[in-house]
Amino acid sequence: MKFQTIQRFRIFKFFIYASFLAIVAGLVFLQVVKFRYYQGLSLRNTIRIIPIEAPRGSIYDRNRNLLAVDEISFDLAVIAQEVKDLDATLEALSKISDIPKKKLHYNYKRNYYVPFAPTKVASDLDKEKAFYIEEKLSSVPGAMIWPTPRRYYPNKEVGSHVIGYVGRIARGEFVRLRDYGYKIQDLVGKSGIEKQYDAYLQGEDGGIQIEVDAASRQIRRRGFKEPKRGKDLVLTIDLGLQRFVDELLREKKGACIVMDSRTGQVLALSSSPNFDPNAFTTGTDKERLALLRSKGRPLIDRAISSSFPPGSTFKIVVAAAGIATGALDINTTFTCNGSISLGKWKFRCWKEAGHGPQNIVDALAHSCNVFFYSTGRVLGADQIYRYASKFGLGSTTGIDLPKETKGLVPNPIWKRLKKKEPWYKGDTFNYSIGQGFLLVTPIQMLRVVAIVANAGKSPTPYLLEKIEDRDVSHSKVFNTGLKKNTFKFIRKGLFDVVNSRTGTGQNARVRELGVAGKVAGKTGTAQPGTRGSTHAWFVGYLPSNAPMISFVVFLEHGGQGGRESARIARLVGTYLDENGFLE
Repeated sequence: MKFQTIQRFRIFKFFIYASFLAIVAGLVFLQVVKFRYYQGLSLRNTIRIIPIEAPRGSIYDRNRNLLAVDEISFDLAVIAQEVKDLDATLEALSKISDIPKKKLHYNYKRNYYVPFAPTKVASDLDKEKAFYIEEKLSSVPGAMIWPTPRRYYPNKEVGSHVIGYVGRIARGEFVRLRDYGYKIQDLVGKSGIEKQYDAYLQGEDGGIQIEVDAASRQIRRRGFKEPKRGKDLVLTIDLGLQRFVDELLREKKGACIVMDSRTGQVLALSSSPNFDPNAFTTGTDKERLALLRSKGRPLIDRAISSSFPPGSTFKIVVAAAGIATGALDINTTFTCNGSISLGKWKFRCWKEAGHGPQNIVDALAHSCNVFFYSTGRVLGADQIYRYASKFGLGSTTGIDLPKETKGLVPNPIWKRLKKKEPWYKGDTFNYSIGQGFLLVTPIQMLRVVAIVANAGKSPTPYLLEKIEDRDVSHSKVFNTGLKKNTFKFIRKGLFDVVNSRTGTGQNARVRELGVAGKVAGKTGTAQPGTRGSTHAWFVGYLPSNAPMISFVVFLEHGGQGGRESARIARLVGTYLDENGFLE
């Protein structure tokens, strides 16, 4: 019995020793091995950062005219932990600022984040008003005027689709970008250059480091980090030309792009209707909602993000395919009597009486459908698809803007897979004149006409010229594989479109230019896939003898290509000549 008692005592003593050793080991582990980990937790629990937003970099045109800039905005804010009676504080601020108390309270609830950080109750105050309020705030504990950067677009709607706009980071964007240093309250680019080059434009936020107690009340200030401004960008855009082109498209739906054919520098890119990007920084919720709900869809960039049938502008591609494959030469003639039969169907030319005998130059100048129906029948759909791809259709151009669409270049395999139908000869006829399933963007057709201007070389459109003072222009010109002599008669045909007495694009003629410097181009009238009047196209380049500038004009439901779109092309050509772009 005594032995059993001693044995139990020994077991109990061993248990006590083992427990003590376990506690000691645990303390050593926590206080030595895991010291840095728990020290970090402790610091994060007592140290808070009040962020100070960094200004975004500015955006300039090629001549250093300002397109976007961060200005100082004066906001009225309160620090919750310093306010004993919120209702009384907001009442006092309402009397000082002449801002309704209800609005101040609404903004407080919407913007409240943590008790030690400033909560904005009124934004973008007039400078004089901000100074006046600040003088009166000594009697309102916890209230302050809080200066913050605010994005401003001095030219309002001009170039809005190029420049874009900014807004608070969305939850989905934050999940994608947080590993790159973005924070939940950051302003980020939402479209245009603002989005494409957001990583450069974003500055590095600073902040005030403060120590707080368990109730998140500030104890003392621990440190300060100066915010670092984002980088400035210089674009290829010319503000004067951009403003001029935007004005030409006012009250219309469509797009116009002007580009240096030799380098790919985009000099102007306009989509209409456009919008004032200030609505997303200093505008009201009502203004922003109106833009989002507008039937004109002003936030859609029709120049790069919408696709349409190209109509007769596509005849450039079919002509090149015919010449390159040997199906056409200058002596090839098809007679147009106003229509061509295919079985029981008649495919008509736009000119009911017909054009008579037409060679490749005549057919382009007169935009003769029957000639291109006949050419398409010789080529077949697969060859048209092949050469459309050589001209870059069905692929994005690579312009440095977000949300570029690639359009659609169909072929018999595509139709079988997507439509579950065979390809008919009638599909090839429609294909030959830029109708049917074919869809292109204005910037793709700009590249098509630039390839003609460059006799087979394809420029990549671009907008960014410099980051700060460092030249980052990325002029890239690719060889399409099309031989230079392929374009000899096409260029003659495009010259006659504008400058002959029977050409369809006479409205684009710039009479002030000399014979060698005239505009060359192609009209296009395209049937839309839905109801409504036809789309109007004009693509062209100048000077015709030594092309420097290419351009495209597209008017959604704008009627015939030889009318308003050609008239706009003439005005663009005149502006370019008068302002030294052709020297």
